Amino acid sequence: MPVLLKFLVLFCCASLKVAAQDPEVEFVLVKEDSPIYVHERWITFPGKVPAVKAREVKGEFLIRSSMYTILDLLKDESKIKIWQKHVSDFKVHLQPDTTWWLEYSYHDIPWPVSDQDHFLKYVLTEEIPGKQLFITFESVANDKLAPVEKGVSRMELSGSWTLEQVSEDQVKITYRILSMPSHIPRMFTDPVIRSNLMSTINALTKLAETK
Repeated sequence: MPVLLKFLVLFCCASLKVAAQDPEVEFVLVKEDSPIYVHERWITFPGKVPAVKAREVKGEFLIRSSMYTILDLLKDESKIKIWQKHVSDFKVHLQPDTTWWLEYSYHDIPWPVSDQDHFLKYVLTEEIPGKQLFITFESVANDKLAPVEKGVSRMELSGSWTLEQVSEDQVKITYRILSMPSHIPRMFTDPVIRSNLMSTINALTKLAETK
């Protein structure tokens, strides 16, 4: 089986597994600042025994840019600290096959959330040539490129970016991320998570629209 096809099959299966966990659970709008809308829901994290409920966040917003500009920013490690202020270390491992890449990120999170990092594999497909890009990401283990550091929480994540060129100069973005819950009460974590996402989207928008 060709390598690209194998990746697509694996990621499609992973996406279907996540979707099948709690298909009836609706997203709830938790924060908005038009044209940015942030929704959340709690669903079963795939593959956990016993079952664990985890937060899935969905951000929907518009940027006056092109979807290829947004794609470039997602992979540009020199720009990441401009639009992700809480990231203190970031490394992209590009591949000869440009349909996938690896990414390490260290998050300097404000109290009461502890510092965290993650190591992700991204896979890109062009759903509609020139019109829609779909990017999935998922936590993977790699002791050589991203050994787990003592005192740092390694996040388990999965999600996607959908980039739709809805007009010549406007992109609709749907960002979804499913993460394992922390042990800190939600009354503390909810405001931090939502505020960080809003500020990140605003910074990404500003950067993309000035390119």
